Amino acid sequence: MGVHCPSERKLRSVFYSEAKEKIDHEKAIEETILQTVECEDPRLFKSNMDVDMEISDGSLLLADEEQKEQIGIWAARAILLAVAILWGTNFASVKYLETLCFHPPCNHPPSEAALARFGVAAVVSVPLLIGQRLDVIKGGLECGAWITLGYISQAMALETIPSGKCAFICSLTVVVVPLLSSLYGKAIKPVNVVSAIVALLGVGVLEGMIDIPAILGGKSAIDSSTTAANVLTGLFPLKHAASSNGVLDTIANTLGVTKGDIIALGQPFGFGLSFMRIEHYVEKFEHVPNRVLTITAAECMAVGLFSFLWVLYDFNGVLPDFSYMIEWHRIVAVLWTGVMTTVFAIYLEGFALQVASATDAALTFASEPVWASLFGAWLLREQLNTTSYIGGSIILLACVLGAVADLPPRDEEAKDII
Repeated sequence: MGVHCPSERKLRSVFYSEAKEKIDHEKAIEETILQTVECEDPRLFKSNMDVDMEISDGSLLLADEEQKEQIGIWAARAILLAVAILWGTNFASVKYLETLCFHPPCNHPPSEAALARFGVAAVVSVPLLIGQRLDVIKGGLECGAWITLGYISQAMALETIPSGKCAFICSLTVVVVPLLSSLYGKAIKPVNVVSAIVALLGVGVLEGMIDIPAILGGKSAIDSSTTAANVLTGLFPLKHAASSNGVLDTIANTLGVTKGDIIALGQPFGFGLSFMRIEHYVEKFEHVPNRVLTITAAECMAVGLFSFLWVLYDFNGVLPDFSYMIEWHRIVAVLWTGVMTTVFAIYLEGFALQVASATDAALTFASEPVWASLFGAWLLREQLNTTSYIGGSIILLACVLGAVADLPPRDEEAKDII
């Protein structure tokens, strides 16, 4: 006796019948639950109904969110560009505070300018921390400690090197970040290694260790008396430019560079670590209200505190006389660097990192030395020779290479869109 096989139509009918019964059963359970919730709390019932309405129109909701995200990405990129421009003005402004003097004596250490700047930033930030979560504040203080390393290195380096060169060295952040990320388990791509080598080559050219004019058969630029550093030394006498017998001086003399060049390398490590930690805490406290503002305020408080300790160290526990700062040009510089290029810029950075990727930030901040050179030429009349421009261009190329390494392949982008 043969086996009777049901037709395809009958199988499909049975399947749909069973599926319908299951759906009806689930709906009955859901209605019972909603009726119970409505009796206990009508507001909660209304909230659940709103969620159901959103889910029922899921396709439109998803489309709206994607559109908002796209708008947010481009806005974040524009914000990061604004931060790069603001930080570009920072180098010349700090050097202006440290070196330009209309009323002698002019032998003020960089810690004074740092305290004036970050003290203002800390005072402005205090009200923003009232009533905020302690764990978010602690995260911001940690980020502030790393930023302090970058800012103090910057202030000390600007005593002896031009703002444009200091900015070019600072741009190594986009190479340092992938290397530091590898310590947290992120694999280093071959492009990152290439970009690091190119960046080191650019630093060598910028510092004169690789003499491009001599290679090209022209006049050597290493012993030239018209280099940017000498021009600035002539314009603004520097108290702390004298060499000493410290460890950094020994290393600098061995490598054929200045002490300020080595100190400036603290920027990419300090700012690079802060960049990574800010990104971490912004994601960690994603659902905490005002997290970006709280982290920003805590960072500024940390930088202000470390600057205060730095001044006490330089003056043996006694605060110096800041009366010379009461001049309109210095007040403007302090307010600009304390409020705009510190509090406001750090807040914009954290705000943009809610949407923008590390690649967006790296590519945008690679333009920072360009703005620094332009602003330094306008404010301080700085001059960079051909070797400096070539070295800076090579460093920017390394920055772009390091950032492009994080871009997803086109086929993956196409899959994500589909």
